[in-house]
Amino acid sequence: MSHSSIDTKSGYQTAFKATALFGGVQAITIIVSILKSKVVAIWLGATGFGIMSLFNATTSLIFSITNLGLQSSAVRDIAKEKGAKNYIGVSQIIKAINRWLLATGLCGAIIMIVLSPWLSQWLFESNQYVSAFILLSSVVFLTGIYNGNYAILQGMRKLSLMAKANVVGSISGFICSVPLYYFFRENGIVWAMILTALSTTIISFFFVKKVKLVPVNQTCQESFKLGLKTVKLGIMMAISSIAVLLVQFTVKTFIVKLGGLSDVGYYQAGWALNATYLGMVFTAMGKDYFPRLSQTAHDNRETSLKINEQAEIAILILAPFIIAMIVFMPFLIKLLYSEKFLVIIPMTKWLLIGSLVKAGSWGLSFVFLAKGDGKTFLFNELGIKLITIPAYLLGYYVFGLVGIGYAYVFGYTVYFVWIAIIAFRKYKLHYKKRFWMTFFILFTLIIIFPLGEYLWDASYYTGIILILVISAFSLFILNERVGLIQLFRSFVKKK
Repeated sequence: MSHSSIDTKSGYQTAFKATALFGGVQAITIIVSILKSKVVAIWLGATGFGIMSLFNATTSLIFSITNLGLQSSAVRDIAKEKGAKNYIGVSQIIKAINRWLLATGLCGAIIMIVLSPWLSQWLFESNQYVSAFILLSSVVFLTGIYNGNYAILQGMRKLSLMAKANVVGSISGFICSVPLYYFFRENGIVWAMILTALSTTIISFFFVKKVKLVPVNQTCQESFKLGLKTVKLGIMMAISSIAVLLVQFTVKTFIVKLGGLSDVGYYQAGWALNATYLGMVFTAMGKDYFPRLSQTAHDNRETSLKINEQAEIAILILAPFIIAMIVFMPFLIKLLYSEKFLVIIPMTKWLLIGSLVKAGSWGLSFVFLAKGDGKTFLFNELGIKLITIPAYLLGYYVFGLVGIGYAYVFGYTVYFVWIAIIAFRKYKLHYKKRFWMTFFILFTLIIIFPLGEYLWDASYYTGIILILVISAFSLFILNERVGLIQLFRSFVKKK
C-alpha cells in the first residue's frame, strides 16, 4: 500500500471514528429519548408535547439572542490556539469566555423575566403561563454555563470526555424529569426542564475539571477585550442561530393558530424523530469536524480533503438508517409514541429524506466558520431563511403536516446548491466526483420507497430489498474508504 493511500484512509478513519464514537453516545441517548418520549406521549399527550415544544423554542430563542454565539466561536478560537500548541492562549480564551458567558446568561434570564407576560399572552393567548416563563429564566442562565463547558471540551477535542458527559447528562435529565411528568403531568413540564438543565450543568463542571489548563491571571478588563474578539464572529453565528430558532418559533406559532396545540405536538414529535435518531452523524460533524477543520482552515488542500472525507462518511452512515426508519415508520411511531401519533408518518418520511441532503450541505457549510468568514456565513444562513420560512408556512397551509416535510427537502436542496456555488467561487472548494456519485446513488435508492407507496403501493418486501441493497452498498464503500476489516481486526487485537 502506498504512503498516499495510507494518508487518505487515515483522514477517512478519523472522520469515521468520531462518528462512531458519538454514534455510540447517540445510541444511549436514543434509548433514553425513547423512554422519555413514550412517557410524555402517554402521560401528557399531543397537547403536552405542544406545550413543552413551545417552552423549549422560547428558552432556546432567548438564549441564542443573548448568548452572542459565544460557545460556537469559542470552539474555533480554542481549537486554533490548541492546533498552534499555544496553551497559555487557550487558557486565556477560556477564562475570558467563561466570564462573558456568566454575564450574558444573567442578561438572558432578566430578559426572559421581563418578557414573560407578553410571551404567555402571545403563545397561549392567556396569562396562565407567566410564572412558568419566569421560572424558565433559570434554564436560559444554566444553558449558557453548560454550553461554555462543552465548548472547552469540544475546542480541546476531548472527545471521550464529551461523550461521557453527554451520556451521563442524558440519563440524569431523564431521572429528574420522569417523576415530575408522572405526578404533575403538564404542571411538571417547567420543573422537569429546570432540573434537567441543572443536572446537566453540574455534570459538565465535573468533566471539564478533568481538562488540564495553564493557570493565568486576567483582569475583568482583559477578559472583556479578549472575549470581544470571539464575540465578533460569535455575533454572526448567534444571528444565524437566532434565525433558525425564529423559523421554528414562527412555524410553531403559525401551526398553533391554524391547527392548535395538538398539531404543534405532532410536528415536534416528527421533528424530534428525525433530529434525534440521525443525530449521531450531525453531532459528530458539530463536535469533532468543526474543530478539526478550524485547525487547518488556512490550507485549502487540507480543507478540501476534510470536507470530502467527512461528507462522504456522513451520507454512507446515514443512508441505511434513513431507509430503515422510512420502511418501518409505523412500527417506530407505535413504539416511541402511541397510535395517535401515526398521523406524522408522511411528514417524518420526507424529513428523513431531507436529512441526507442536509448532511451533504453541512460538509461545506462549516468551511465559512472555520475560516472565520462570518459575513459570508451569515449571508448564506439568513438568505436561505427567506426561502425556507415561506416554504414551511405555505407547505403546512396547503398540505398540512406533510407539507412541512416537502418544504424541508426543498429548503435543504436549495441551500446545498447555494453554498456549493459560493464555496467554489470564494475558495475553489468543491466535492469530488466520487462524493457526487455516492450521494446520487443513495438518494435515488432511498426515494424509491416513498414514491413507490404513491405509484404502485410498495410493500415491506420492496422496503426490505432496498434496506439490504443500500446497506450492502454503504458497507462496501465504507470498507474501501476506511478499511473496516482492518479496523475491526486491530480492535479485536487490542481487546
